[in-house]
Amino acid sequence: MKKLFLGLAVVSAVALTSCGGNTDTVKTTEAQEGATSTEGAVDYNVDTATSVVNWKGGKTFDDINKPEEGHYGVVKLKEGTVKVNNGVLEAGKFVADFTSFESKDLDADAESKGKLDGHLKSADFLDVEKFPTATFEITAVKPVEGGDYNSEVSGNLDFRGTPKNVTFKANVTVDANGVTIKSEEFGINRKDFGITFVGGGGSIVKDEVLLQVDLTAKPATAEATK
Repeated sequence: MKKLFLGLAVVSAVALTSCGGNTDTVKTTEAQEGATSTEGAVDYNVDTATSVVNWKGGKTFDDINKPEEGHYGVVKLKEGTVKVNNGVLEAGKFVADFTSFESKDLDADAESKGKLDGHLKSADFLDVEKFPTATFEITAVKPVEGGDYNSEVSGNLDFRGTPKNVTFKANVTVDANGVTIKSEEFGINRKDFGITFVGGGGSIVKDEVLLQVDLTAKPATAEATK
């Protein structure tokens, strides 16, 4: 029988290993008070048709001669609102729908994809039946000078019922079309959120999970007049 945590195609494994090598696992701290918006802030509603959180995960082997393997995929956003004043992102909260969680590297193999996604949604990992959603509430947004990203975003990630504050860099854009938040690829330690499954059959699941937020939001007033 095929293993539930199945191997990735070589090209995908190389991509995962390459990205992981340049990505630091962010430190988690205790949850903080959510950011508040100033008077006159405008609400923008998350576009759930286009907004996603991309993920990558992998495993190593007891046999050091075996190359690492990994998977990647997406989680859709269920809802959310961000608040902007004078072109500056001030606050916001969005909800990820983990019932939509899926791998993408195995799209060509429906049977393997079904087994992998089923295992990752089980109590060994995401426990989607018990925790169907995760939330991220912004606690601070700071401008960044120079480099590839213009902002540093901090927020409470409430994942599997465990709220932790994390910080990552992102490009935040506010224009006539709405708001976009495109984060760097950053790592979290799954054990910080209660995922302790080790692996089996000579494999060891990596503690680090890579995430990348790709969010678009539109003016709430514009949607209301449609």
